[in-house]
Amino acid sequence: MRYTPEMSKIRITFLETGANYEVAAGTSFLEFCQEHDAPHEFGCTVGSCGTCRLVLEEGADHVNAMTEEEQDTLYMVTDEHGARLGCQLIVNGDITLRRAKDKDVD
Repeated sequence: MRYTPEMSKIRITFLETGANYEVAAGTSFLEFCQEHDAPHEFGCTVGSCGTCRLVLEEGADHVNAMTEEEQDTLYMVTDEHGARLGCQLIVNGDITLRRAKDKDVD
C-alpha cells in the first residue's frame, strides 16, 4: 500500500454539538480548537485551572499519556473516570468527546 497524506487524517467529534472535524494526526487539541473556533472552553491553557476538562467517550487510547500534573488538576475539578484536560492532549487517532462534569462538592 502506498502512503498518501490522507492516511494521517483523523476525526475529532464533539458529542454535545455533533460537530466533527478532520485534522492531521499529532495535532494539539488546544491549537486545533483555537485555530478552528471549535466548541470547547479553555482557561489558563497550561493545565492548572481545569476549565478544559473533558471525557473521551471513544478513542482514549488515541491521545498522549496523562502527566502527574494533569492528574493532580483533574483530581481537584472532576470526579469523572477517564477525564482529561483538553489543553494537554495530542490527538493521534479518532476521538469522540464531551465536557466532563464538575466535581461534586458537599
